[in-house]
Amino acid sequence: MNVHAPITEATTGNMTSKGQVLIPKALRERAGLFPGGEVTVGMNDRGEVVVLPRAQAESSEERRRRIRASLEAVRGTMKTGFATTDEYMDFIRPHRLESW
Repeated sequence: MNVHAPITEATTGNMTSKGQVLIPKALRERAGLFPGGEVTVGMNDRGEVVVLPRAQAESSEERRRRIRASLEAVRGTMKTGFATTDEYMDFIRPHRLESW
């Protein structure tokens, strides 16, 4: 959050007497903000106010399942042009490189 990024979309507006600011629909959708959703509002070291959707905490088991599913999705998909993935991995392993 402390790294300044250029603003790619901007709009102007007013703050109400209650401190409410309208965030345009296109920006809300891109940021993952939705009505009734929880948000985190803070200020970074540049004095910029930042609004983020509150991340849902995942358990270590959920994280493990998500990572394993991601790895499983790409298993065996490497295109080497000359070998299967297993053959290529054998080819690049250190014991193989020592014989060069």
